[in-house]
Amino acid sequence: MKANAGLVFTNNNRLHKFGYGRKRVMGDAQWWQHAVGYQIYPQSFLDTNNDGIGDLAGIQQQIDYLKTLRVDFVWVSSFYPSGDVDNGYDVMKYRGVAPQFGTLADFDRLVAALHAADIKIVIDLALNHTSSDHPWFKAALADPTSTYHDYYIWQPTTLDVAPNNWESVFGGSAWTYHAASQAAYLHTFARKQPDLNWENPAVRREMSDIIQWWADRGVDGFRLDGVTHLKKQADFADVAAPRTDYYRDFTGVTTYLADLKPVLQRNHLFTIGEAGGIDMPTAQRWLDPDTGFFDLLLEFDHVHYWENAEPKLPIAALRQNLTRWQLALADKGWNALFIENHDLPRAVSYYGNPVDYRRRSAKALGLWYLLMKGTPFIYQGQELGLPNARFDSIDDYRDLDSRLYYRSQRAKGVSESKILEQLAAKSRDNARTPFPWNDEPNGGFSEHQPWIQPTQVVERINVERESHDPYSVFTFYRQLIQLKKTVPTLQKGRYELIDTKDDQLYVYRRTYNGDNWLIVVNMSNEAATTQEFDLNPSEMIVTNMRVDAASDETQIQPWEARLYHLRKLE
Repeated sequence: MKANAGLVFTNNNRLHKFGYGRKRVMGDAQWWQHAVGYQIYPQSFLDTNNDGIGDLAGIQQQIDYLKTLRVDFVWVSSFYPSGDVDNGYDVMKYRGVAPQFGTLADFDRLVAALHAADIKIVIDLALNHTSSDHPWFKAALADPTSTYHDYYIWQPTTLDVAPNNWESVFGGSAWTYHAASQAAYLHTFARKQPDLNWENPAVRREMSDIIQWWADRGVDGFRLDGVTHLKKQADFADVAAPRTDYYRDFTGVTTYLADLKPVLQRNHLFTIGEAGGIDMPTAQRWLDPDTGFFDLLLEFDHVHYWENAEPKLPIAALRQNLTRWQLALADKGWNALFIENHDLPRAVSYYGNPVDYRRRSAKALGLWYLLMKGTPFIYQGQELGLPNARFDSIDDYRDLDSRLYYRSQRAKGVSESKILEQLAAKSRDNARTPFPWNDEPNGGFSEHQPWIQPTQVVERINVERESHDPYSVFTFYRQLIQLKKTVPTLQKGRYELIDTKDDQLYVYRRTYNGDNWLIVVNMSNEAATTQEFDLNPSEMIVTNMRVDAASDETQIQPWEARLYHLRKLE
């Protein structure tokens, strides 16, 4: 086998041999099937007015950065006016921008600037619940006979008796009693996030109108939050798994989605569904190009960070879970590829080794997931290989879920040090820290004290430093994106797992019209061998290691990743 001495794309003749650097038109694909997305958490991206909170103007100011990374669309997390209970996902007003993020005029300017740069914009829409400060819910509380009372889910009860054993995802009962109504309202999440009643056609009309309103402002798509939570168990009986079973009626959700489909279709909106816990038959139906509702689904079978037990899935389980999705959607949909977002810890800390092999494992993880079949999502900071934040005190955390978990575990007698170690591994705040642009105080994010403490690595991990380093994680991601967008086999080729039957290697092949590519990643801290596959008739195109170009070394070093072009045809 040949290698490129650890440098990607050092030979321009080789680039053009495989189509690198030439724009390819995928005539038989939707635009998002050959695109790369970038998720922005606005309050932590860039602060332009120095109040410690990122804003929409900050996104606009860094469009050149997005172009440098070569992304095709951005997904901007929730920026609506909210009760600030769950970081913007307790919406008080669906048609507006929270003052800390700017104004509607700022939003309109951002959309225009992104479109001028040939970048599309996707925004969040929380479907399952509103803020308890939303005018709809305030009207429901003020008058139990109000039309808006039926916008939410109520059950008659008394102060001391919950309607059933249903629990909030954040812990405790999913019901809160309201004396004037002599009933309790349902909240799958926080008490100040009452669930909407999707059985009510008026609620579905409201959401359709909201989608149309934003479409008229130029958005290109929506990431629909919590779509698998919408249908609640109709008999309100106790369930076996109190935190999940009462909202797992996916068949019932279909009726609701059917009412949203017309507004999504007529505006040609790119639609992403957050679908935690979804089963495969439902996913295939919802992604059907003719009869389904979504272009992509964000499922979480490869992430078990919320479990109190060992949070990291073994490599064998990763191979099994991701391969199941790759094969099931091969001809019946399209995969969304992601390893980070605003609800997950940092990938290099969850999957990789942030201490001994931070840079190498960050690159390995990028090559591993990004070259599978599907549309890749990159979460801000992932392209720098940022690790988890590791705060020293519970006072440093802002995430409601993390604070509630801390209190519940302390009440059970768990030591503070153990809880902080758990949060250091799994808290959502790990990925919500300010984006490090340079090595200045606060990473150049703001001249004011940020709303949350920065990750303690900004002096050595930041955009300015990474963008000038040919061996950086950022440079590696740019090269991977170029590969993904210009090699047809790495876009629409068939995925085939090569099961090494170990707990170290993730190896798979992509094939298309006789063209074959092999991805080999050692996802462990120990060296591994390539016993299950033959590398002789191949050429190494990419590696995250600096290797001897004449080497025939078959041993794969810890967190080493290799991409081969196979000369032997099928």
